[in-house]
Amino acid sequence: MKIYTSLEQLELKEKTAVALGNFDGLHIGHRVVMDDAVRTAKEKGYNSLCFTFSNHPFNFILQRTDDDPDAVKLICTETEKVQMVEDMGFDILVNVPFDETVMTMRADAFFEDIIKGRLNAGYVSVGFNYTYGARAEGRPSLLTKQCETAGIGLCIHDEVSIDGVTVSSTLIRKMIAEGNMEMTARYLGRPYSFEGTVSHGRRLGSKMGIPTANIDAPARQMLPPNGVYFSRIKIADRIYSSVSNIGVNPTVNHAACSGMIPEKRIETNIFDFDSDIYGSDVTVYFDHFSRGERKFADRDELFAQINCDCENARQYYRENTEKD
Repeated sequence: MKIYTSLEQLELKEKTAVALGNFDGLHIGHRVVMDDAVRTAKEKGYNSLCFTFSNHPFNFILQRTDDDPDAVKLICTETEKVQMVEDMGFDILVNVPFDETVMTMRADAFFEDIIKGRLNAGYVSVGFNYTYGARAEGRPSLLTKQCETAGIGLCIHDEVSIDGVTVSSTLIRKMIAEGNMEMTARYLGRPYSFEGTVSHGRRLGSKMGIPTANIDAPARQMLPPNGVYFSRIKIADRIYSSVSNIGVNPTVNHAACSGMIPEKRIETNIFDFDSDIYGSDVTVYFDHFSRGERKFADRDELFAQINCDCENARQYYRENTEKD
């Protein structure tokens, strides 16, 4: 897959079938739009192209930095987004920053200069609520007229809903914030996950005979509530059941106990696994919120609860495997 990270790089000679959107979560609604572009490209002999932004437009417009608590957080990282777009079969990914030039470009200019010009679109696929141009003046009704005039094919896709509820990135962020990992997975079409490199922790899991993978909680990505989750972890293309804690582990974290602001971490206790994975890249999938994080009286009480959490998780996966 060819990747472009600036508009200036674009000078496409062959016709493209373009999926246009922010695609900040690549949820099941986004995938309808994207799959259509890939499918149409194959039918017409075009190159399939996904056009999206490497930053969230709202954060740029409102001048919110990554560490701003009010910034719109990512549902998937840039690395994950690029991989998923490639896995969907796209030939080209245009992943450019939403900047002053894009923000102030009028809808007519965006269509003529980018969609028709730089992208060389022969077909366009968008969602029902797609907007473009300064102050979001470009709407599907205007895009319809522009495409008809230019002889460009167009499909405006209806909303995708589950149980009568429209799937959206805003809704998914709400589900993540509430710790509802089951509904998050339904809306995304995949379990919610974090990627990271395993670092050295306090080795508490190892002392219990359960290997523990510790990764830093990503600053730019949406975090579920602090607490314990039934999870799975992918290590070198194999997946293991596990229990994960998101938070600061107040029972043994001296920074938390002293009133300092500790950094959040993801600590994953891995079942049926016995290898040193420090420095390895892993992915942790969050399937079910079990309980909130709390401070225990001592380590013995903490270890007893971890053992209980692990047994509950094993039972959860036994039952769900049987259902499958």
